[in-house]
Amino acid sequence: MFVLFAAIVLCTLMVYTLRGGMVSNRGLTVVGMDIQGLGMGVLAFVAAAWYFGPLYGVAIVLSVMIHEFGHVAAYRIAGHDDARFRLIPLMGGVAISDRAPETQAHDFFITLMGPGICLAPMALAYALSEVITPYSAEAAHFLWVFAIVTGALNFFNLLPFWPLDGGRCVRILIDTFAPGATNFVTLGMSAALAAAAVAMHSMALFFFAILGAQSLFSWSEAWVHRTPLTKPQGVLALAAYLFTAGAHFWGGLTMLMRYL
Repeated sequence: MFVLFAAIVLCTLMVYTLRGGMVSNRGLTVVGMDIQGLGMGVLAFVAAAWYFGPLYGVAIVLSVMIHEFGHVAAYRIAGHDDARFRLIPLMGGVAISDRAPETQAHDFFITLMGPGICLAPMALAYALSEVITPYSAEAAHFLWVFAIVTGALNFFNLLPFWPLDGGRCVRILIDTFAPGATNFVTLGMSAALAAAAVAMHSMALFFFAILGAQSLFSWSEAWVHRTPLTKPQGVLALAAYLFTAGAHFWGGLTMLMRYL
């Protein structure tokens, strides 16, 4: 019961932290349907359900929805009242704002809160799966699946490769502690990901590597003129990044060990 109590406390703290962004001041905004994206999302869901099983497919969709809502809530807290959530299954939680974050602190907060918000439901799902096992083994199993899927997906998302959230966080941190090395590190992240893609024969990873390298040429001037993190902020941001990545690694370890 202590684990369940701790998970409930964590969920309460997360809701309190994001209280300013849970609901939009503009109400519900419908931004239309992306037919192509919807089709890709459905295909991705079907592929996940076929390869991992139906429970995993549902868990992936729920996890991505929560992850993307974390980005949207963080945008709103940072003053982006226009931030919207467009739902496309699996692929289509897309956080949209008409303005770029004004500071690197805002950018880091917005980026990390996608994986960050998932810590609470992951912990709660683990705790509840143990509590309700004697009463409903099926429900307990789904909660366990949701927890390991959430951990694995968000740990992958926090790997230091652009354009994943982890790559964005690391780029901000490098720009804080070693500004002259930002582009070099970004190129290094892309090269490492490309090497991993070749070793694993993964076209998807290779595509991510190309996107990362392309960011060197398409990076907007707004980045250069934004207020950077201070050194104390950088230390706090680094600690938050490492803690979040470590927690998701622990939460998704079962799935990571099974399929990697």
